[in-house]
Parts: sequence; C-alpha cells; structure tokens
Amino acid sequence: MMGNETSHLKSLEIEEKATEITDFWAHHQATISDSCQYFSLKSDGSVTVFKGETILGPLWTASTPLEKFSNNLLKYRHPCIVRYISAWRQRSTFHLATEYVQPLAHVLNSQTPLQICIGLNNILQALVFLHEQACMSHNNISMSSIYISGDGQWKLAGLQYLCPFNELNAAYLKHSRIHRYDKAVDPNEDSYEIISKVDQYAFAVLVEDVFNGHNDDEVPHLKEFKKYCRNYLQNTNPERRPNLSEVLKDNFFNHEFISIYKFLNVLPLKTDEEKSEFFSNILSNIKCYDEVTVAKQLGGLLLSRHTLLDQTARRDVLPFLLKPKNDRLNGECMGLFTLSVFKEHVKPRLLQLFGVRDSQIRTLLLSHFTKFVHVFTHEELSQHILPELLVGIKDTDDNLVATTLICLSELVPILGADTVVGGKRTKLFTDGRPKSRTTTSKSDCDVFIANKALTDFHCSERVYPVNTSTFEENISLNERPSPVGGESNDDVMLDTRIEINRPTKVSSEDEWDDWENSNQQLVTVSLEQSNNFIIEDKIGVANLEEFVDNNDDDTIHTIKTSNGKASTHSTLLHKAALEAKKNIVDISELDIKNLKVDLTKNDEIDFFADMMPVIEKQRVVAINDNTTDFIHKLNFVPDEGGDESEDWGENWNE
Repeated sequence: MMGNETSHLKSLEIEEKATEITDFWAHHQATISDSCQYFSLKSDGSVTVFKGETILGPLWTASTPLEKFSNNLLKYRHPCIVRYISAWRQRSTFHLATEYVQPLAHVLNSQTPLQICIGLNNILQALVFLHEQACMSHNNISMSSIYISGDGQWKLAGLQYLCPFNELNAAYLKHSRIHRYDKAVDPNEDSYEIISKVDQYAFAVLVEDVFNGHNDDEVPHLKEFKKYCRNYLQNTNPERRPNLSEVLKDNFFNHEFISIYKFLNVLPLKTDEEKSEFFSNILSNIKCYDEVTVAKQLGGLLLSRHTLLDQTARRDVLPFLLKPKNDRLNGECMGLFTLSVFKEHVKPRLLQLFGVRDSQIRTLLLSHFTKFVHVFTHEELSQHILPELLVGIKDTDDNLVATTLICLSELVPILGADTVVGGKRTKLFTDGRPKSRTTTSKSDCDVFIANKALTDFHCSERVYPVNTSTFEENISLNERPSPVGGESNDDVMLDTRIEINRPTKVSSEDEWDDWENSNQQLVTVSLEQSNNFIIEDKIGVANLEEFVDNNDDDTIHTIKTSNGKASTHSTLLHKAALEAKKNIVDISELDIKNLKVDLTKNDEIDFFADMMPVIEKQRVVAINDNTTDFIHKLNFVPDEGGDESEDWGENWNE
C-alpha cells in the first residue's frame, strides 16, 4: 500500500459529485490551493482524486485495483502516462491524487481528427515505453484507460492490470477478462500459445473506435492506417502482429504536423543545427493548420523549458507566440494566436511560467511582458503575477531587477500604485503648470479690437447717451481732488458738455485737472475712435482771451455751472486745450523741457494767484439737541435714486 493518512494533501478540497464511476473507483475533481509546487497542474490548482473501496477477487488479494493502479503510476513515469501526485488511505477508502485529467469519452466529440491522431501517437509512445523499457504488458487498452490532461494531451492510465511479460499467462488473462473491454479482447485469446501480443489487438480496436464517424480523408494516410491495423495488428496469428515500435514508423504517424509534434517532444535529443533549422521554418509550416489544434497540441511544447532556452526559438518563434494576434502596429509583426485562443491555451501556461525561478525564463517573460499583460484579469495580475514580480526585485541580478521594475510600472495604471507599491503614500509634488486660459496673439487682439465698437466693451461707469447720431457714447470721468492749498469756499461742480462737430467720428477722452481754476469740474466728453484726445495745458489768461476773440461762439453749445451761471474762464481753458491739440504735431512738444516761452513779452503769468488763502468768518450753526438724525459730512451717503449729474450744492459744509 502506498501512502497513509499523513500523506493527505494540505488545502485539498474534493468535489462531492463524481465525474465518473467505474467498477473499481469513483473519479472526483479537486482543488489544491497551494498548487505552485505542481508545475504540470492546471493554473487554477485543479487535480483529480480517485476513491476506491476494497474489492474481492483473485487478482486483488494483496491490494485493491486502485492501490495497484497507484503503485504502477508511481513506479512507471512517462510524459504520456498520467502523473502521480499522492496517495493515502482514509478509513476504508483509498485515495489517489493525480494531475488534472478528464475521461476521453467525455471530450472525444470535441476532438478534431488531427488531435485524435496526435493522441493515438501519445498512447502508442506510452505502450512502447512499457513494452520495451519496462517489459510490461498493459492488458487493458481501451477508451476507459485513456484520459485527457489539462493541456489537452492524451494520457495512458488503467494500469491495474499491468503485468510483466514473464508472468503473463492464460490464467491471468482469464481472471482479468471479466473487467476488460470485451471488444478489445481477442475471441481466440485463450487458445494462443503466444499471448504477449494482446496490446496490439486492443490498440487496433481503439483506432477504430476513436475515428468512428470521421471520414478517411480528414487525416493524411488514415484510410491506409485503418487497413494496416485490421490486416496486421488484428491478425489471427499473433506471430504476424508487429511490435508497437514498428507501428510508429507508419506514414500515419509521420506526416508534417505530427512530425513537428514529435520533434518538440524529443527536443533535448536534437543537435543545435537541427534545432536551428527546425525553429527557423516552424511558423510557416504550422500556419496552414487550425489554430485551435495548434494551440492545444503545440502550445505547451512551444513554451517548454527547452524551447524557451533555445536561441533560435527566442529570435524566430517566441516574439510571435507571446503576442496575441492583432492588427499590425508600428511595423511589428502579427501574433500567432487570436486573443480568444491565446487566453484559453497560452495564458494558463504563462501563469505557470511566472512561478519558475529561472533567471533566463523570467527575463524572457519580462522582455515580452507588455505584449501579453492585457490578457490577464485584475485578479490574476494581483494574486499571481504581482507577487512573483515582487520576488524578482529582491534578486541579486541587477539586470533582472531593472527589467522587473519596468514591468511593475506597467501594472501601476492597471492595478493602481497602492496595490503595486503598497504602504502609505503622501503627495510630495505639486502641479506647477499655469492655470489654463485662452491666449490670443497680439496681432489677433489688435484685429479683434479694431473691429469692435466702443459700446461692445464692458464699462464699470454709468454711461449717459447723447441725442446726437454722431456720438456713440458718453463716459463720466471721476473728479480728481485739487492739490493742497487749492481749496475754495466756492467749490463748484461743473457739468460741462463739449460737442465737436466732426462727421461720423467720436473723439476719445481723458481727464485733465484744471490747475488754473480753483473750481473742481466733472467733465463729460464724447469719445472718438480715431485717437482724438482732449488735452489740457496751462495757458495764460491773455492767451485765452486772444483765443476766444479769434473763434466763433457757435462751437460752444452748453457750459453751465451748478448755480446756473456761465463760466467764461473754464470755457476758455477747454477751448484753448482743444486748439492746442490741433496744433501739436509731435507729442514730445508737451514735455516741459521742450516748452517754448516767449520772453519778449513783459506780461508775466502769476502761477500762484489761485493759491492765496481765503479767510472767511466762521459760520456758527445752531443744532437742536432733540435732533437724532445728525449727519456729518464724512458720513455722507449718496442718494441712489438721484441723478449723478446733479451737484451737491454750494453750502455742503453745513
């Protein structure tokens, strides 16, 4: 007996429902959470568990059929034989854990003729190993003894009837016949003197069963091979039945596709020259076959350790294999498999390869990481790929660490920095870019302003329209206070409106203080777009009078003070300013350094005449004590409903 209760696999969960029940055991699917130690298992940790009870019979006195099956799996290891994992007994039930497999009968209908051909080749390879290497006879070749592994490979099982050739006799075959496949048993088996060829007969029956319902032209040389099986493998004379190793030489097992499959299986035995020539032509040779069949039968072999370490394969095959087929991008070549086929058949193998602690394999995977990272789910990346990458950054190989860090950066946009980096993060950098705003070139602004009317611009001041069609708009200019010493008790606010008779043009405005007049003025002038400005200058009174005598009074329309009387001094000042503007050719003439003074005249202008202080008798105002509404001049609140052009009155100090 192999194993005991202590060999029970940890974290093993067995499904209650059986996949298959035979005369000797029940077939259950199970899952091992820690499956990384079993490289050949499915990527999700699935395994198969056989449960068998004690059975009475002449062949099972020493051990049950499942125990014998378990012993032979453990003893005879071959790539085409189901892989043994563990075995133990729990109470009266014996348990055998193997790699994940499914009965052939459950998936045969989904197999293509080419897959069946390769499957038969696997079974034949296993039988040749048992016959010629182990000197054992299987004695139970049938569909019930064949399983399909997780990667789609046919595996031989049913080793409970395995027997050495020197111990095989008619009595043994008679005792085992009750549980063997009737159709695979030669009717004249008991009468033959040579009984070592029972497996040849059973294999011929197997070929007939698996190709049932398929046309003979679906696989090269299938029709000839069926005839060969009937004439030779099922020959009534056991001596004329060839050895199974001779059957492998038939053309049915040597066409192009199966030759590629065989070469990959025995790759370590090939020379460097043979491998270089093989990998240089393999892509062109397999493109004519169905990609699903290629992925199922060749995908695992193309990602085997020996292929991954071959330099020619790295250069000519793996760049296409590790990239899902897509449109041509940036001159890169297309992949070998479509995205759906890649996810189903290549992705599980990649997940397993990331668990291999080989620097050459890991470096190869990392160099192509950006090509296939998008095929993994968020859970697969966070639970399987990321932990393995984090192991890589702790290695002593600087190149491996550098490549790993690059691949980790690819995971940040997918998983987030919190998942990839971990730990507490703080914002240490700020965004120094200027705030986005609509910028326009200077030339564009000039064109925009030139084509825009003055009324289209925003103005914070209150605008008073003019009843003349030649003016677009009036703007009220705020009063600027007089200099110290220029105050007068006759503080008057002038509402002056000057109209200039110029067709279709409106002059621009600017505010100038009248330093010659003690009265403060609020001047309202019309604007002109053609750069017409009102310029005030300090001009003597004599010049002003001379200016008035030489001009018509028709140009002056309205000049009024707050008390309703005309102000000749103010009128002359503004009129002189307008005339001075007309005579100015260069603006530099306004500079005091360039000011021309006629020294021949004896009349001098007294620039300080208006600065003489005016002393008045202080006025006393009686205030009623009962008055509660006391208003101080500093607490002045303008009447929002009043007209802004209306003055404050003469006695506003009161």
